[in-house]
Amino acid sequence: MKRSAIQRKTPLRNRAPMARKPMQKRRKTAQKASSDTRWRSERYLAFVRSLPCCVCGGPATDAHHVIGLHWGLSGMGTTAPDSFAMPACRECHQAIHASPEMQARQPGWLIDTINHGLDHFTDEPIVGALADALEFIAAKEDAHG
Repeated sequence: MKRSAIQRKTPLRNRAPMARKPMQKRRKTAQKASSDTRWRSERYLAFVRSLPCCVCGGPATDAHHVIGLHWGLSGMGTTAPDSFAMPACRECHQAIHASPEMQARQPGWLIDTINHGLDHFTDEPIVGALADALEFIAAKEDAHG
């Protein structure tokens, strides 16, 4: 069956285009200060670097922050708090990042590092941050195994 075009009773009028407001330029929003509330201490990191490497026992040059344990401390461009750092030489630091087996050993290394820190420091907020980190690790390890 052939269809024919519907006939209009009145022809379409040419209307003036709708009056439109010009687009406003978006204002750049002020950059908010970093909302990162993770504990940071250059003094504690310097202490961590002064300890022997947690893997090989050689002189440490880096403070390695815990990675890969699914504790929610790092990832997506963030670094774990400084209380979750351990001493590592450059070679071992790279090996930790490359090896899931070595990453699984981090809780033991962290506990040793934190205990050294608690023996060394007596002032807040370092002692409080380290005590909180030990408690956090214990809770994660209890839940895991």
